[in-house]
Amino acid sequence: MTQPEAQPYERTEVFQQDLAAIAEAMRAGRKSNRHDPRILHESVRVCAARARINRCPPETLVRTLKALVREVAPDDSTDAFRVLYTDRVIAWAIEGYYELDDR
Repeated sequence: MTQPEAQPYERTEVFQQDLAAIAEAMRAGRKSNRHDPRILHESVRVCAARARINRCPPETLVRTLKALVREVAPDDSTDAFRVLYTDRVIAWAIEGYYELDDR
């Protein structure tokens, strides 16, 4: 009897839920000037920490988050919007993955 092959973390329901939370926080931030950016920051931090705990390679996390920003950014958004969100999300993900924000 062989055990079934483990599913990569980036294909798990937990990871997909984390990505959905990040996407929702990005959309909410785009819709309202009163939206708290700490919600997006915390969503990214939690996603990155879970990715690390589940041994998801950091480059996979970064690649996935970049794709998410491209997907969530509305068609009428400027390149500046995409660059700003990409830079923020990736920086927060690296901090969360390596626990740099706790130092």
